[in-house]
Amino acid sequence: MRNLLPQSVSAVLMVMTLLVAMTTNSIAQPRTEYRAFWVDTFNTLLDNEANVITVVNQARQANANAIFVQIRRRGDSWYLNSLEPRADRRTFPAGFDPLQSLINHAHSSDPTQHIEVHAFVIVGAIWNRDPRCASLQPPAGHAFLSHGAYDPTTTLIDPNHPDNWLTRTLLPDTNPHLTTCQTATQNIAFNGQRFGAEFWIDLGHPDAAAYTNNVLMHLVENYDIDGLHLDRIRFPEFTATGQTPSNGTSIGYNKTSVDRFNLRHGRAGMPAQNDPLWSQWRRDQVTNIVRRIYLNAIERKPGLKVSTANIVFGGGPASEAAWTNAEAYWRVYQDWRAWTQEGIIDLAIPMNYKAEPTAATLFDSWNEWTKNHQYGRGALIGIGGLNNAVEGTLRQTRRSLFPSAQGKQALGTIFYSMATTNIALASNPFKRPTAGSTPARPFAEFASALKTGKSVDGLTEYEDPVLNPVGIFA
Repeated sequence: MRNLLPQSVSAVLMVMTLLVAMTTNSIAQPRTEYRAFWVDTFNTLLDNEANVITVVNQARQANANAIFVQIRRRGDSWYLNSLEPRADRRTFPAGFDPLQSLINHAHSSDPTQHIEVHAFVIVGAIWNRDPRCASLQPPAGHAFLSHGAYDPTTTLIDPNHPDNWLTRTLLPDTNPHLTTCQTATQNIAFNGQRFGAEFWIDLGHPDAAAYTNNVLMHLVENYDIDGLHLDRIRFPEFTATGQTPSNGTSIGYNKTSVDRFNLRHGRAGMPAQNDPLWSQWRRDQVTNIVRRIYLNAIERKPGLKVSTANIVFGGGPASEAAWTNAEAYWRVYQDWRAWTQEGIIDLAIPMNYKAEPTAATLFDSWNEWTKNHQYGRGALIGIGGLNNAVEGTLRQTRRSLFPSAQGKQALGTIFYSMATTNIALASNPFKRPTAGSTPARPFAEFASALKTGKSVDGLTEYEDPVLNPVGIFA
C-alpha cells in the first residue's frame, strides 16, 4: 500500500517506533494528519527569496506540514526548468527559481521542521485575456498563441480550426463583446469558447492532453516535489438555464473531440448535450488524463502523491445512487469518486468552501461522503477561510478531523488559502464571550488559533477552552 502520510509524520513515526522498542515507558502517539495550506499566486507573491521565506515561515508558524503552491496558473510557470513561458507579467531576479527556492527552504532534515511542497497546477483554464488587445497578449511560446485559433484579421476564434484546443459550448454568446482590453467578460463569448474571463482547453483533444501530460512530467522529473496537485481538472462551469442532471451541460464541443466521439460510436453531427454516451465520453476524457498523469508521474517518482481539487457544489450525496446528481458528475464531468475507486489519485481534496453555520449541513454532508469514499486512498478536507471568521474555521477543522459515522477518517485538512485565512463578519455567532462583529485577523492570529485556540496575546478565546483544552495543531 502506498504511504500517503506527510513525510514529516512518517519520519516521526519511525523514530517513535524505535523508541517504543527500546523502552517500556508509555509514549504518547504523535499526530498524523496533514496540516496544509493552498498558496495561490493570484494573492501570494513568489517573486523573490523574501516572498518564499515568508510563505515557509508562515506555514511553520501554524505547525503546518505541507504547502500546495500554485506554480502553473494558465499555461505559464513559477519555475525555470519548464516547457512553458515564465509567469505571466511577473518579474523575477536573474536566476531566481521560485519553486526550487520553496523546496530548499521547506525541506528539512529535522522532521519537526520539514514541510512538503506539492506543485499546484491549473489544468483546464489556459488563458484569461482578450486576444484582441495588443497589451494583453500571451507571452512568447504560450499554448494559446499556437492553439487558441485566434485570427487577428477577423478577430474571431475559429471553432473548426484543426489546431484549436479550446472547449466550446453550443449556446449563443451572451452579449456582443464590445470592450477589447478587459480581463473579464460576459458569461459566454468568442463563439462559445470563452467562459467569463477564461479560455479552457478541451481534454478530449489528444494533442491538448498530450501537451498537458508532457509539461507536468517535465516538472516531476526536474524538481524534488512531494506531490502534484491538479486543479480545474474538469470542464468549466457557467450559468445557463436548463442545466440539470438529466439535461446535462452544453460543453465539450471541441471539433476534434466531437469527431473522435462520432468515429467511436458510428455517429455524425453534434451529439445532444444530454446524450448518455456523450456525457460519459466527456467524463472519460477527464478521467483519462488523470489516469495518464498519475501513472506516468509515479513511474518517474514512486513516492510522489498525486491529488486533485474536487468540485463539491451544494450538499453531498445522501446515497450511492445520488452521486450522479452531484454537479461534479453531470455539470463539469469530474467523476472524482471513480478516481479514488480506481486508485488513480492518492489524495482527493474537496473544495468544501462553506460558511459556518449557515451552510454547516452542506459542509458536513460532503465531509461524510468524502471520508466514506476513499477506497484505500486518502482525502484531505479543503476548508475555505474566505467564507469564515477564525472561529468558524476552527469548528469546521475539528469536524473535518472527526471520523465519519462509518468510522472513516480523512488524512487531514487544507486551508484556502494562506492569503485569506479568514474574513470580517458583521455578526459572528461564535465570537467569545458573546456574539458580535469581528474583523479580519492577520495570519499570525489564525496560526495562534490553530495551535492554542487563543489569540497571540492570549487574551481572546477563539474556541471554548473547556470543550477544547488542546489546540487543533498543538
